[in-house]
Amino acid sequence: METFGDRVIIDTDVLVDVLRGSEKVTKFVAGFEREGVALATTVINAFELYYGAYKSKKKHQNLIATKKLLERMVVLKMTLKSAEEAGKIHVELESKGTPIGIRDVMIGAIAISKGCPLVTRNTTHLQKIRGLNLIAVP
Repeated sequence: METFGDRVIIDTDVLVDVLRGSEKVTKFVAGFEREGVALATTVINAFELYYGAYKSKKKHQNLIATKKLLERMVVLKMTLKSAEEAGKIHVELESKGTPIGIRDVMIGAIAISKGCPLVTRNTTHLQKIRGLNLIAVP
């Protein structure tokens, strides 16, 4: 496996696959840990997971699984630096007529400001963010 530094940020779509027990995705993510790469996510991704858990029919079970998963990871916060980056990205995308969801903008900005690649299946939207290093999940 190619080296990506000491940390990768895992996007919500990938975390949901892990929570749902996708063997392929779980093995892919575990490969980073085997290489000594720390797994991280953002507070925005944590919000999305909790939102989904509270909205689900198996709320109690999904909340427990979400908390357990997030406890295993570093959860990166939005800082003033990443907030500024998000504002810049959002304006750039709007001015090009290619806006994406604000949560994706904030996740991308946190990844850029921390210098971490983002592991995702959502490459269509996120590749619009200039300077964001994406790792596509097969």
